[in-house]
Amino acid sequence: MTEAYVADKFLEGVSTLLKKTITDLGATRGSLMVVDHRRKSLRIKVASSINPAEKLDDGIIARTEVPLGKGIAGLVAKTKEALLINDISSLKERYPELDTPTDSGSYVSSLVVPIVENGSTVAVLNISDKAGGGVFTDADLKLARMLGEYCVVALKLDRMNKGMLNVNEIIREISLTNALPEVYRLVVERGADIIECRHSSLMIVETDQEGESWLVVKESTDGDIVGEKRRLGESVSGYVWKTGEPVMIKKVEDGLRDRRFKILNKPGSFIVVPLNLKYKSPYSLNVALKGFSTIGVLNFTHRYDDQAFTDEQLEALVNYSNLVAIAIEKARFYNDSKLAYLSTVRALSAALESKDSYTKGHADSVERICSEVGGRMGFTEKEMEDLQIAAVLHDIGKIGIPESILNKKGKLTNKEYERIKTHIEEAEAILKHAFYLDESRDIICSHHERHDGAGYPAGLKGDEIPVGGRILALADAFHAMTSNRPYRKALPLNEAVEEIARHSGVQFDPKVVEVFLELVKEGKIDSDAAPPGA
Repeated sequence: MTEAYVADKFLEGVSTLLKKTITDLGATRGSLMVVDHRRKSLRIKVASSINPAEKLDDGIIARTEVPLGKGIAGLVAKTKEALLINDISSLKERYPELDTPTDSGSYVSSLVVPIVENGSTVAVLNISDKAGGGVFTDADLKLARMLGEYCVVALKLDRMNKGMLNVNEIIREISLTNALPEVYRLVVERGADIIECRHSSLMIVETDQEGESWLVVKESTDGDIVGEKRRLGESVSGYVWKTGEPVMIKKVEDGLRDRRFKILNKPGSFIVVPLNLKYKSPYSLNVALKGFSTIGVLNFTHRYDDQAFTDEQLEALVNYSNLVAIAIEKARFYNDSKLAYLSTVRALSAALESKDSYTKGHADSVERICSEVGGRMGFTEKEMEDLQIAAVLHDIGKIGIPESILNKKGKLTNKEYERIKTHIEEAEAILKHAFYLDESRDIICSHHERHDGAGYPAGLKGDEIPVGGRILALADAFHAMTSNRPYRKALPLNEAVEEIARHSGVQFDPKVVEVFLELVKEGKIDSDAAPPGA
């Protein structure tokens, strides 16, 4: 007998029992096909055969998919009726719509048993062909049914195990980002995956300009409802927020009879779970007598198999929501901290502008150029954010440089130039405590490096320089050339572009220069300081 294909740890017992059942029944092969309600199909989970030549490899198993209602296994899944088939012709007469490639003349015998849990088919067990010929009996079907009952338990254990692993993996994935829109999207999509439902939504408590607080839909599988609001305490979602307790309705009729809340629509079976924090949060409204903060709720409706939600699924979602609340709070804290820090640094930047007349408006122009080049080079949203922050703050270190040097009209002495160069170290000292600006700080600290290694402060060259630093170096130099400085007039646009091209591969990265020149040619990069008619 060949080794059975085993998809998950908890199905090892099913595999062992399947092989033993095949032996006891004198069959040649068998398989367990699990229902995928989302795809409305059956997929092989476990398969075994006494003939090594008939062993199903992983590729065949991965490709095997039977639509519900199609073929014998699909028919059994749909009707929930076990079949003992010794005459395929009579089966086709009974079910004229049966679509199967099986040739009646070559068909021998099989047992096909639905595995039903909570009124829904979760899998189909197939036992095929007596090893020495002959046909299966009612006693054989009884034994196959017993195996099916064991499979119900094994599949439930497998699902619980996979659910725990899935939740941990999902929370890890969510925690990798601090961009709130992405966090919200992941929370909704992965939550729906956990319990295999069509619709889910996330509602967060927000306070409007009038000081009134609402539950606001921040993300949903139904994009049309994003932005909708519910009063706190209103509807099931409001009730769950107010009490901090989950609600599961198995049938809408039960919900309509429930006097605790009013159902505003009729979604059938649904689950609403609170996003509870077990500590006081500055972001949450606290209700008297509540020992926790509830920052919002998660809503789930419409299972793919159209059955009622179960206590098992409710428990999974409660565990999920507790972890989600922490992930959302972490992202909110990160973003608020970053905004507060950036506000402080921007205030310093404004102070710098008051010291250095050249700096005024320079950072904004450099940011626009960096955004064009970074966008054309395919930067991700996070990479673009890091580059834009670096562009805005790249001269922040000059706050520590004397005005007499910054605004000097004549040529700088060697000592003064060396002092100017220390603005990189000054910038690093200002930004080093903001861990969320690590990438932006690296870009700022490398934007005076040169492609040939002759730059400062570290003498990096080529790909040793962060790509953001290479872009910022070009943008900074271009805008400097096309701006009036205390010691010289602005260059015409065409001359500045020629200067950039001439220093490709020397001062500037050739790849960045190539993209820059394309954007200039397309009219997407100009200089607001370029002389008219240049």
